[in-house]
Amino acid sequence: MSDNDNDAVIILGGGVIGLSIAYYLSKSPDFRRRIHIIDSAPRLLESASGYAGGFLARDWFKPECAALGDLSFELHRQVADEHGGQRRWGYAGSHVYSMSLQGEAEGSRVEDWLLEGTSRAAAVGRRTEGHVSAPGEVVNGDGTPAWMVTQDGASWNVVSGAEDCAQVEPRRLCEFLHEECRQRGVEVHLSSRATGVVMDGDGSIVGVKITSTDNQPCGPRSLRCSDIVVAAGCWTPRIIESLFPRNRTKIEIDPLAGHSILYRTPRYAKPFMNVAHGQQDKFHGKDENIAYAIYCPPTESWSWAPEAYARLNADSKPEIWVGGLNHDGTVLLLPELATDTKKLISRESLAELRKVAVTLTGLKATDSQVAEDDLEVEWEGLCFRPVSRTGVPIIGQISPKDLGVGFHNTLGAKVWVASGHGPWGISLSLGTGAVMGDLVEGREPRVDLSALKPESRMGSKL
Repeated sequence: MSDNDNDAVIILGGGVIGLSIAYYLSKSPDFRRRIHIIDSAPRLLESASGYAGGFLARDWFKPECAALGDLSFELHRQVADEHGGQRRWGYAGSHVYSMSLQGEAEGSRVEDWLLEGTSRAAAVGRRTEGHVSAPGEVVNGDGTPAWMVTQDGASWNVVSGAEDCAQVEPRRLCEFLHEECRQRGVEVHLSSRATGVVMDGDGSIVGVKITSTDNQPCGPRSLRCSDIVVAAGCWTPRIIESLFPRNRTKIEIDPLAGHSILYRTPRYAKPFMNVAHGQQDKFHGKDENIAYAIYCPPTESWSWAPEAYARLNADSKPEIWVGGLNHDGTVLLLPELATDTKKLISRESLAELRKVAVTLTGLKATDSQVAEDDLEVEWEGLCFRPVSRTGVPIIGQISPKDLGVGFHNTLGAKVWVASGHGPWGISLSLGTGAVMGDLVEGREPRVDLSALKPESRMGSKL
């Protein structure tokens, strides 16, 4: 790392996006500058980066970020291969299915799972080319995996296979990134908030002012830098407004809250399958265990679209994550700190999730129409995802003329934003980290980001 603090990089936000940016910057052999991650919470990973589902896709994205999605998917595979991701953060290729239950809600829509509350499997449409499982997989008579409850009258459709989809444990992936960054000298400042910028005599930005969020000393009151990267998820607009109250544009990112549960069932006591020797290349290199993702449209029993992700975790224990119950910013307000999220958890929402989990995976006798609850819940969560108004992330430099801090900042610190990934933060994380590393180091980004630049994704305040 450089001894010159004036050319440091400050990353505001310690979630999966901020950690990925620090990971790729610190990994670059020619990068010698200090890197600081500033996070307002006393602990990292207390929102989406710790409690998200962990689903990865190659090509489920809008055209504007299709190249970024493909890059990120390949980077997830690459990093998992290089660092034992299957063992350390549960990386595995995933089969994906859409299951329509009997009694599907009349008029239920699949056009836009995020805004309408329906299944994200609609992003690639329903495919019916047949079962994608390897020989020897244990399934029910209707083709569903044996750990699921057979659903009378349900239709079971293939969406995608392990060559184009995967799963990870988000928290453990982030912990890996954090540890790699720490070993390379990246400094993480917790309970610290950026409240303003430091400017020199000619009006150029040269640093960031820091205050404590817990009334305790938080280290330096300011940090000098040559790059500021705002990657704080849902909190990004607040930070921009705090740092640049006279800025001319508004970054349009809304918080989307989502409840989830992680649980185990006795019927899933071993990996879904071990890919037979000689077949690994069909799925992905060294993968031995294949995960499942199940998407369901609304039914007469629930008005939202459940998502169930089943996998073998890094401790070699099978687990199932269920989510999809979303609430916009008018129902659940974004808290000041990510650690305050748990205070907003709704017991009613968790009860709905458990009802879905029992319906899909509970204990059902052959002569019974109702499944019994014999599930073991590991944790219950609530996270806020940053959704841009256009449905694609905002990645790039904010023009100096739009910051409202003077006319000479072309010579001062550059201000970047990397946020608005919506439900795809984990999937797009490594790609975002890599291209932001390119931008900060002054290289042409490895994929075209022109449609994601801030000036094309921000609304005017004038």
